[in-house]
Amino acid sequence: MMFEHSRTWFFLLVAVAVSTDAGAQDRSRFLKWAGQDGSALIRQIGPSAPAYVILGAGFVLPSSQIDAPILERVQRGYTGNTRSYLDWTNELGGPKAVLPVAGIFGASLLTNDTRLQDASFTSLESLAYAGTLTFGAKLLFGRHRPSDASVTSIFEPFSGNSSFPSGHSAAAFAIVTPWVLYYRDETPLAYALFALPAGTAVARIARNKHWPTDVVAGSAIGFFTARFLTRRHMSAFGGSSSAPRNRVAVAPTTVFGEPGLSLKVSLN
Repeated sequence: MMFEHSRTWFFLLVAVAVSTDAGAQDRSRFLKWAGQDGSALIRQIGPSAPAYVILGAGFVLPSSQIDAPILERVQRGYTGNTRSYLDWTNELGGPKAVLPVAGIFGASLLTNDTRLQDASFTSLESLAYAGTLTFGAKLLFGRHRPSDASVTSIFEPFSGNSSFPSGHSAAAFAIVTPWVLYYRDETPLAYALFALPAGTAVARIARNKHWPTDVVAGSAIGFFTARFLTRRHMSAFGGSSSAPRNRVAVAPTTVFGEPGLSLKVSLN
């Protein structure tokens, strides 16, 4: 999973390099963001990092007492159409999501739609940073997965156990959140996209991969990382919300049996 997130930057740079003149006049902002956002995120998190660790421990230790009953209830409902939907959304947070997310950004550079470009770049970058933060937290907490232990509160820091927080949940919310924030003023239906990462989070519980508190923490990492980057990008250069843009429709879709986002762009 970590390897797949690191490959994100390869696809990002390739997309910038092969883009045509349609987006070339503005694309320098992506290289600038790629070079500066990491340090900005560190400055945002760094001073409060110990407090976040204490908060995480304070959240998961008492909350773990309700993990088992919630896990059991979710798994009882993992049948029929619910199971099909959860299995579909589960892939949104997996390694297979990297290529489509990078591909959407690459395709956006073939248009002059700055909002589309910024939303897709932010989605891609949020995926990379949320993945890095989640990986570090997994190492630090070393929580056993429910498939490995019936006791919810087994933590062995730096042991290689990686249940807390959920990487799939973090990735799914990191991918989707920028799309919601960029397009919510254009259509309130953008909020419906949150059904996708929510499904991913529930799927991780239903499939016995994570405790409920794992997916709550992972979802928070993905959401707040994406929100920070989105706000930063929207405020840069006067924000893209006031820039000329094409008409874009965003909707969930399936490509070769895998979930993804469909972007319909009208160039007129």
